[in-house]
Amino acid sequence: MRQPPSRTTLKRTVVAGAVGLTATLGLVAPAHADSGVVNIRGKESFNTDTLLNSLCNGDTGTTYWFINVQTGQLTVDSGHGLPPKDLPPPIEMFQGSCFYPKSSSWTWTGPESRVSNTLVNCSSGSQLSQQLQMNGSTTSTTTSSVKVGGGIKWSALEKVLEFNAGAEYTKSWSYAKASGWSTTTGITVPPKRVGWLALRPDMRTVRSNPFFHIESYSWGDGHGHVTRSNSWRGRGYSNINSQGAYYDAVGNVLDGQGKPSGQYVARDRAVTSSDRC
Repeated sequence: MRQPPSRTTLKRTVVAGAVGLTATLGLVAPAHADSGVVNIRGKESFNTDTLLNSLCNGDTGTTYWFINVQTGQLTVDSGHGLPPKDLPPPIEMFQGSCFYPKSSSWTWTGPESRVSNTLVNCSSGSQLSQQLQMNGSTTSTTTSSVKVGGGIKWSALEKVLEFNAGAEYTKSWSYAKASGWSTTTGITVPPKRVGWLALRPDMRTVRSNPFFHIESYSWGDGHGHVTRSNSWRGRGYSNINSQGAYYDAVGNVLDGQGKPSGQYVARDRAVTSSDRC
């Protein structure tokens, strides 16, 4: 698994044009070097949440893009970053890679659900005690804050998020390793009642706000002059995210035996004609 980029020193970069190309490459000195991640939400005229979720859809390798900086529309650069003859505004091009750090996490109580068969006590005066088997499956889901047209590579994203959630969750979280579980416990049902067991599960959400690391960024003036930088739009910061672009990885909190942690609850109701007492 790749590690996030360390402190980036921005440099002036010259790229030689291919033979026969008339483009000239200008040089832009970055305003400053920034090792942090800059939230570009509100800094552009287009929806940067959609931009980040489109760029970071599970991939971790280098990707290559054209962008319309008026609309935010992305197009894959099949030339893989080769210097173009021209970049007519508002089209610009860039390349880089995505990282998926854990931004935050929290534990919450999931909805109560029945986890056993029912036990019917047709007696008028005796309690009914019996062992009941509780069973179910652990939960593992991933959601995106923004729906993107290009789709999300869920299988790749799960592996990335599970790794970046941190070692402390390896054994205590069902995410990306959902499995069936079963356990047996006793229940006592009063006369003329129907009983069952339910679970209020402890759930954990780990959120990741992905960021994109710019390796190269280029734009033109429409007259054969192309400028290249190694920061987002030449603004001096190479790591970008957008506050509203995130992925939520959700799974059961597990106990020491790998079963869902939570509150097990005995429930009962009055018998009815459908219980055939």
